[in-house]
Amino acid sequence: MSAKKSYRYEIEAQDIDFRRKVSLSSLTNFVLITAGRNAEENGFGLLELQNCNFTWVLSRLVIDMERMPDENDSLTIDTWIEKIGTAFTNRSFRLFGAAGEVIGHAASSWAVIDMETRRSILLDTLPGMQRFVVDESTPIGEPGRIDHIEGEVANQFQVKYSDIDINSHANSLNYVQWLSDCFSLDYYRGHHIRRFEINFLKEIMFGDSGQVYRQEKAAGDHYFQIVTRDKGVACRARILFGELPRFSIA
Repeated sequence: MSAKKSYRYEIEAQDIDFRRKVSLSSLTNFVLITAGRNAEENGFGLLELQNCNFTWVLSRLVIDMERMPDENDSLTIDTWIEKIGTAFTNRSFRLFGAAGEVIGHAASSWAVIDMETRRSILLDTLPGMQRFVVDESTPIGEPGRIDHIEGEVANQFQVKYSDIDINSHANSLNYVQWLSDCFSLDYYRGHHIRRFEINFLKEIMFGDSGQVYRQEKAAGDHYFQIVTRDKGVACRARILFGELPRFSIA
């Protein structure tokens, strides 16, 4: 057992997009896999909680990158629990490239819910977690609240069997894909992702359908709302892009 631990991943073909860079959904997946592995090794993983009819749910996540890994990289992620509150616990991450250089940070906020009532429970139900808290922060701080936006419809979705995870709701990676699909290939050719933020507000379940609204508040700074037909706003998010240099041939 370790309060802070490193996990190494090799970048494979399924992890990269057409630019040969790790996609946002794959990067998010690496971060979430790291959280799950560390929780499991320390005795409070998803399957352990489900034996008590509880489960982990992701509330907020922010990923801030100096650069995105590519096909020639390996990726190492350090993770630790930074804080445990009454209903939420904050887990932090530091991401390293193949040469051992820091390429990004991430921070997440998690709750435990009762699988029958779908309501959160107090984290003192899991007293053993306290000994794994590490008094260490990252430059990006805690994931913050994202405000309401207006925007225009940029994508639509309907939740099907393959979208549903072990918690019986749409997997968080589906949200990332719905957001990522709001942009053209040309846009991705000229931009790279610098920061991703997401707030999960309501569960999206099998059969739900909805729309993704997007508003560009500043150049490259896009805000989103995922709105379901019957439940209203289920998620808010932000993707901040930087422009890639354009080269001309004389």
